[in-house]
Order: sequence, then structure tokens, then C-alpha cells
Amino acid sequence: MRALDAEYARLLVKPQAHWRYRIAISGCDLEGGPALSGHCLAAATAACADNSPRQGLGPLSDVYRWWVDRDGDPLPAEEWPAGSRPAGPLGQQLVGTTCLPNLVPGVRPVPTVEMIVAAFHQTRWATARVATQPEGNTTLVNLETFYRVQWSSEGFEPGEVDTVDPARMYGYRVQIRPRLVSYRYHFGDGDSFGPTDSPGGTYPHGQVVHTYREAGQFASFVQVRFGAQFRVNGGPWIEVPDQVTVRQPATTITVKQARSVLVNQ
Repeated sequence: MRALDAEYARLLVKPQAHWRYRIAISGCDLEGGPALSGHCLAAATAACADNSPRQGLGPLSDVYRWWVDRDGDPLPAEEWPAGSRPAGPLGQQLVGTTCLPNLVPGVRPVPTVEMIVAAFHQTRWATARVATQPEGNTTLVNLETFYRVQWSSEGFEPGEVDTVDPARMYGYRVQIRPRLVSYRYHFGDGDSFGPTDSPGGTYPHGQVVHTYREAGQFASFVQVRFGAQFRVNGGPWIEVPDQVTVRQPATTITVKQARSVLVNQ
């Protein structure tokens, strides 16, 4: 990649015959375009998923080149440098692949997986508060208390689609759809439950139940672990290679001591 940068720098100083480059999603070159909305994008994303940011998170892209004159017009094959030959219907040469597509000089930049992961982390999440039964977030010592999650109307909860500002994605339409990985319920008295995919519920079918052993007020909350999928220009949904855990606002649970009272008949 450094050699390409040096070549591009020389070209800026003194125009001359040179290589012009383009990129395409690896193994999915559709009509000479990047094919970002094609099904190959899932495989190209997975191919770079285990890389460090320095190595590039993709998508894995094929790098093509062709020889042009100083004005950028393609030159015939016989005028190409020795050892280089055009191939395919576009008359270009495949020179390799990269997980850093936007470092190829002179190409139109594309949304990288690193950019999409960053946008996922910046999602304006809906908030999830816990509520209990008995209602009113008030219960009794030694009484089974049923918990449930209530999502806010503001922000994006699992299954809803967030469209990223195209100006942040080089004009491409990138959408992110959060998905639930798990909940972890914290009851405020040192006990917790999870991870679980249950949003809880009410008696008798609720799956998140806790019994307080002493009276008091307890700050109870849920941690939500989000994953997500993304798509580009209306293409297929692809898994974002990252997850994030978000602590949600606390709800104060009041626990009272029930007292027996003798009544004269």
C-alpha cells in the first residue's frame, strides 16, 4: 500500500502515464462497481472480522488496475508496462486484495466495517427500565416479585432500524438494526439474574422473579447487551462484528415488612 501512495504522489507532481485503480467487493465484481449491496458483502465482512483496526476490518476488496495516459484515458494493452496484461471484459488487471479499501489511491471511498461499527456504538438507544408486580414498584419482604422490561418510546430498541446520515458514509445509505443479545437484571440487594433473553413478565408466566429478604429501598436496573445487523443501499442484512453492553436507568423498588395485626371480633 505504501508503494501505491508513493506512485500517486509522483503523479501529482508530474503527470505521466500511470496506473488507475478501482476496488470491488472481493469475489463479487458486478459490472465494475463496488457491489456494496450484494450478497458477497457478508463474506467480505467476515473475511476481515478478526483483524485489528491497523490490519483493517474490511470489507475485503479486490484491487484492479489499468494503464492510462497522463490525461487518464486508457491505453491499449501493447502499451502496458512489461509483465502486465489486461483481462476480463473491462480490460483490467487484478493485483490483489485488501481489508483497507479506502487506502487504495484514487478510488471512490466506501463505508468500511470500522465506520459501521463506530456508527453502531453511536446508536441512540431506547432506554429499558424495570417495573415490578405487585404494581407501583412496591413489594413485601419474602413475597415473590415479578420483573419486566419497559422500553422508552424515544430511541431505537431491538428490531427497530436506524438510518445513518449518508454524509457520514460517503453518500451510501447504511442502516443499522439493533438486536437483543441478553438482559442481566440487578435487583439492588446484591443479587442478579442473567444473562437471559427474557424481557420478564407478570404473574403467573413471568420468568424473572426475585424475593427480597429485608425491607428497604433498592435501586434495581437491567443491563442490556446489544448486537446489530447492517445493510448498505437496501441490500441483505449482515451481522455487525461487535456487541455493546449498556447499563439502563435504575428504578427504586420499595420493600415493606408485612405485620400481623390482631383484630377483636
